[in-house]
Amino acid sequence: METSVEPSSCRKIVADGHHNAFVAFVRWSDRYWLAFRRGSGHIARDGDMVVQQSTDTERWEPNLTLDVSGDDRDAQLLPTEGRLLLYINSLNDGVFKVSVVFTEDGLRWSNPQPIYETGYILWKPLIHEGRYYAAAHRPGPAEHREAHLVTSEDGISWEKISTIRAGQGESETTLLFGPHGKLTAFLRSEVTLGGAILESEPPYTRWSERPAGVHLSGHAVYTFEGVTYLMGRLLAYEPTAEPATLRADLAGRSLHQATIIYTYDEGQLHPYCRLGPLAGNHDSSYPAAVRDDDEMLIVYHRAAHEFAGDHQAKDAADLLLSRVPLQSKGSPP
Repeated sequence: METSVEPSSCRKIVADGHHNAFVAFVRWSDRYWLAFRRGSGHIARDGDMVVQQSTDTERWEPNLTLDVSGDDRDAQLLPTEGRLLLYINSLNDGVFKVSVVFTEDGLRWSNPQPIYETGYILWKPLIHEGRYYAAAHRPGPAEHREAHLVTSEDGISWEKISTIRAGQGESETTLLFGPHGKLTAFLRSEVTLGGAILESEPPYTRWSERPAGVHLSGHAVYTFEGVTYLMGRLLAYEPTAEPATLRADLAGRSLHQATIIYTYDEGQLHPYCRLGPLAGNHDSSYPAAVRDDDEMLIVYHRAAHEFAGDHQAKDAADLLLSRVPLQSKGSPP
């Protein structure tokens, strides 16, 4: 997949032999904050939640380590004017539960408290016009899966607005608010290689759907200087597979991975920048970004060694930080 921009720099920021992955990365209270899962392997069930902070992204200091319940993963950080909230999705005995902790001074954190419904993962919360919104998806067999649109007044107590989609292999779903309150949901599919784009108007109870045209997983969406970027995992199969291909039909094909950034313009995703080589079939991605002047800082994970072809209970992944130039205003996508 051809991209138009190269990262201006890339370096490791966490590389200690553990599987460090599934990051959240924000700027709050004049500091950079990084949250991630540290475990012994991608599918190990011993992950803890780690929070680090930095004034310059060069030197990182430990801030918090949490062992909430079982395998703590999929960190979600949400900065507000008075609080930094951390959502933790914990897998214990095959069931996910979401909890939240928060800090008002960057030093003392609240105790974890459960939120929303048992069995769901909270994904990419955001604030729009004073309210909190997120997607919550339920893992399991394809016909059991579903993705909800949920909302909150305080970031603690959440309630369902609508079902975005259900019964078709729904997974990670990232939200984007547009003009006049139009809401777009970028949804990962566990049935097909390609994801889906769904749209809704207030009060967000009915959704229209179309194919995304690309694979979506571990993805995040940001708008910087009027340009919207979607970043996530690039899966490159050999031979090439179309987005509509069933995931079950891809078993046994050679697979390479990297992290990719798209721009999103007039309802279409356009390749913009690839982070890291495809060669090596590495465990990768789950990026998060912060704007820094005319660049974006992106943290993501990549396996620390040649990937064995399937996820292992004991392996290693490093966190990398790349600088990527922002697209100039008025430039073609």
